[in-house]
Amino acid sequence: MKKKLLALILSAAMVFSLAACGDTNSGTGDTKEPTVEEGKEEAEEPAEEPAKEDEGSAGGEKQTIKIGMAWAILDDGQTNLTNAIMGCFEEEYPDYEIEATLTNADGDIATLINDVESLIAKNPDMIYIMNSVGDSGIIPAIDACKEAGIPVGIGVALADEADYTYLYEGFSQYACGQMQAKYMEDNYDENAEYNVACITGDPGSTAGAERTQGFVENFVDKHDNAKVVIQGEGNWSTDDSQALVDDWLISHPEINVVVCVNDDEAQGAINACKAAGREDVIVLGIDGSDLGKANVESGDQAATVGINFGGVASACAKAMVDCALGNLDSNEVKLTTENLDLIVRE
Repeated sequence: MKKKLLALILSAAMVFSLAACGDTNSGTGDTKEPTVEEGKEEAEEPAEEPAKEDEGSAGGEKQTIKIGMAWAILDDGQTNLTNAIMGCFEEEYPDYEIEATLTNADGDIATLINDVESLIAKNPDMIYIMNSVGDSGIIPAIDACKEAGIPVGIGVALADEADYTYLYEGFSQYACGQMQAKYMEDNYDENAEYNVACITGDPGSTAGAERTQGFVENFVDKHDNAKVVIQGEGNWSTDDSQALVDDWLISHPEINVVVCVNDDEAQGAINACKAAGREDVIVLGIDGSDLGKANVESGDQAATVGINFGGVASACAKAMVDCALGNLDSNEVKLTTENLDLIVRE
């Protein structure tokens, strides 16, 4: 699976950089594309300590910055974000040669921690952990980075305190659910009954829970003719979500709305509804991925919430570089809901 993801990233990186950071792309920059780690590798020579300055190295030679990116799971949305970040490295930091090493834990917290340890061994200038699984379970990985003297950024707020260098959140997870609720409000029928099934992320993630909460509080809780019938963890996965909805449509045939926290889960719900011959179920997703947009266009999915990966990626790339150079002026880098759009069929 990692090899497939690598191929996807390498082939799509320059496409997404156009949308992320500018209108043109010469394709002649020196930024290194990310590499996905796979098993043990030969030992590398220790990296030279980069000078902590805002400009590239003197004498016309580009200063090298080594960045480790430990992704908890590379679904379509996170792949788009990664590609856009790589484009921003090239477009916005031409005076540096940025070498990014990418790992994908496929949703497993133990693998994520091991990935961080493998990145530490490469002696990067900083490590960024996109922990969409595990929540506070990644604290040992954060501590390991600090012990190695490597600055570490994280992508999701933790329930417990941790000694990370900075927190980066490019958009409000709660607002994603609010946008799904907006779709329901725009199409609300006071004479209908809305029997909702909610598919969250994984049990250790705050992101999925916040997305679900945003929908429930802004639609279900506001209407007497709407209720949550059942809820379960889809683990950000098509297969897991399909298994849930397969069972739910038998045990709770009254379900007519399935709210998912990403488009991969929405695909699982769509598969289950088709298998059951249910064309009346409203399926909602999040991420605005190619998969989600295609399903919206075909009518299989009612809506998805698009994330402006250009704005998110630019701020994320800046945070990574500033962190690597020791130039962060804040331990929190957050954007607002301006990076979200509701995508419906025209």
